[in-house]
Amino acid sequence: MKANIVIIGAGIIGVSVAYHLAQLGVQDIVLLDKGDLDENDGSTSHAPGGMRVVTFSDWFTRLGSRSSDLYKQLPLAVEGEEQFFRTGSMQIASKPERFESYKRLQEMGMSYGREVLLLTPAEVKGYLPFIDEKKIVGGVRIPDGGVVKTARLATSMRRLAEASGQLTCYGETTVTQVVAEGGRVRAVLTSNPNLPRIDCEQVVLCSNIWAPILCEKLGVNMPLFPGQHQYIYTEPTPVLDDYKSIEAQFPIVAVDDLSLYFRQHHDRLGIGSYHHRAMLVDPHQLPKQAMMPFTPDDFTHAWSLMQELLPPLHSTSISHGFNGMFSFTVDGFPIVGESPVKGFWTSVGAWLSFAAELGKVLAQWMTTGDPGMDMRSADINRFHPHHLNREYLTRQSKYQYEIGFDIIHPNQVSSRVRNLRLSPHHERLVELGAELAPFAGIETGLWYNSNAPLVERYAERIPERTGWEAQYWSRIQGAEHLTFRENVGLVDWSAGMAAVEVVGRGATAYLNRLCTNNVDKPVGSLIYTLLLNQAGGIQRDLTIARLAENRYWMLTGKSNVYGEMAWMRRWLPDDDSVQIINRGDEYVGLALWGANARAVLEKVTHHDVSNDAFPYYTVQQIGVGMAPVIALRLSYVGELGWELYTPNNFGLHLYNTLWEAGREFDMPACGIGSVLSARLEKGYRLFGADITPEVNAYEAGLAGLVRYNKGDFIGRDASLRFKEKGVARQLVCLTFDDRKAVMFGNEPVLSGDQVIGRITSGNYGYAVGKFIAFAFVPNDFATIGTRVRVRYAGNFFEGVVSDPVLYDPRNERMRA
Repeated sequence: MKANIVIIGAGIIGVSVAYHLAQLGVQDIVLLDKGDLDENDGSTSHAPGGMRVVTFSDWFTRLGSRSSDLYKQLPLAVEGEEQFFRTGSMQIASKPERFESYKRLQEMGMSYGREVLLLTPAEVKGYLPFIDEKKIVGGVRIPDGGVVKTARLATSMRRLAEASGQLTCYGETTVTQVVAEGGRVRAVLTSNPNLPRIDCEQVVLCSNIWAPILCEKLGVNMPLFPGQHQYIYTEPTPVLDDYKSIEAQFPIVAVDDLSLYFRQHHDRLGIGSYHHRAMLVDPHQLPKQAMMPFTPDDFTHAWSLMQELLPPLHSTSISHGFNGMFSFTVDGFPIVGESPVKGFWTSVGAWLSFAAELGKVLAQWMTTGDPGMDMRSADINRFHPHHLNREYLTRQSKYQYEIGFDIIHPNQVSSRVRNLRLSPHHERLVELGAELAPFAGIETGLWYNSNAPLVERYAERIPERTGWEAQYWSRIQGAEHLTFRENVGLVDWSAGMAAVEVVGRGATAYLNRLCTNNVDKPVGSLIYTLLLNQAGGIQRDLTIARLAENRYWMLTGKSNVYGEMAWMRRWLPDDDSVQIINRGDEYVGLALWGANARAVLEKVTHHDVSNDAFPYYTVQQIGVGMAPVIALRLSYVGELGWELYTPNNFGLHLYNTLWEAGREFDMPACGIGSVLSARLEKGYRLFGADITPEVNAYEAGLAGLVRYNKGDFIGRDASLRFKEKGVARQLVCLTFDDRKAVMFGNEPVLSGDQVIGRITSGNYGYAVGKFIAFAFVPNDFATIGTRVRVRYAGNFFEGVVSDPVLYDPRNERMRA
């Protein structure tokens, strides 16, 4: 048998992919499942059905909102049987800090056009008459949420795709192997004697908890672990007698502070619990169905807590339960996209709330090359080598399970694994009292407690913060920021940037095909450029250093370097004229930035680093102490300075050499926190926040980097259309005089009471004395001087659209 695309797994994800491929007119799709098509073996058939439409993640919020919209439109799979109960969803808080977090959730809803209602305890009781309102401090209701029958939704989508004539489905058919030859998918082998082999062009793996098994055979990394979660049904409960005619009249409710949730099943309650030890299951030890026997001892405490919250439960008991299985990844995001084996795609690790839109994204990605959404956080190619280690995977999957109901701060780096990756100079960071966090898994300093005395010097220029806003922040960051402006600072850049080397006789032509700016500049040049996707979105902004005639360094973010390299490899020529090599783990970076940077560097190098000999935005290979260094004269904080890269085994020597040279100037070490605030004063965009693959150069204010006269490049035609037709929104800089202003991203921007945009990033500008934020707003509100309001945590702050470069607009300090 032959097919165009074979989809493995007929759960909600697999059928969503099939449905959307059929909607796009793709022919010859085959969907296989090892169990029954309508009641498959996976979590689709036993999931309690809670729809999460608005979350604290903008990425998941967009998926959830759009998925909910589709689910509501689907025809009934079984006539007369409801499959989307529009009860809304609720979350309730028993702690004040949790209720405060709901204000931020409400603001996420405002930014994305979804209603989120804050509730008093009495209002919660109005929706849930059987709750003890004295046990809670409030709640939140999302009307667009609800309770769904996941298997029925899947059946509905599958039948629509089948009716189009483009999809054929086979149940009770286990895929035993994916066949690949020459780095490309060729076929799948199955247990069905009538379909022993299906030759195909592409395969989409949607088997979720079983996915690692097939991937292992194929040599594709799948860092995912199944984990058990408990669900019980009560005996018939008298308090529900008056409501039992309908399966679900009450909202599904998350009891966030207890890691529990519950919903109605006619005259019973179903209660789900994460309030127990994390129970992971080896993928090789999975049963046929995604269910394990109920372990009653793990539910004892949860039951007691629910009886206190819902007093009618004292007069009933548990009927039965099971331990259902869901998948957990090292970072909490799904695993989606095309693997290094061409034609082998995956979409696993996502839950029903996000399945419909995720299927649409993948279908578009497969057919056009553009997913239409920023997929970096879910890209199958994003993982670093240490993410694939079994011990790391086990610890992080367990951790992601355990923090599922935690309040996660926007500045928090969520990781249980610490001190795994250390820079060569790590001991120096510890000696200086670094407040460490793992970026790209490398421990680096957010700020340095040894700089506490500097706070007194700058006290009047550094506003206080308290409570939630002060978490993962210190006034020391403000002092370090001002030190860049007035003196010089040494930054551990080892977790910040990775060098991707591009070499070969075709390197220049390849990079000019990739980049919007012309890279064919003299050796020693630095080029700031954009990489665009086919739709004209900014795939990445980066700096390129031309080190030799046919040798370049692309300086990109270390956290996502593997995902970005996978994208770059897609465009390599077939003649072996270009090689790309990750140098990020071979070289370590330090940054020396500030007015006295040259004076420090001159003390430890024999090379001439004067402005004439080493101009701004050039690169040279120099010696610092006895270390060979690739020195780039550029700065992400808007001051004179250099990024300095040396082989790892010289890293400690380089740090010590610069540190000793800086003693004459009382040079401190400065943390990443101060870098991120200083960049806002200069109007520098932050990739992943202010600019993403969903943002084009004209919206971002970076059209000057797009050089149409240099020849063809990826995304050129799409970008040219934006230039000709114009764009509807712009990224603007907002400033706030209120010293209490704070915002982190995704807060709504309002004109009067109308939401007109959202914040992308924000921080205090300690040198300019204002809070600064970037935001997307419609063109009519992008004029400098336009006044707007931003809501954060229930408070409104008055802001004004300002010049995006608030500090040293002529770049005189960097060029000094």
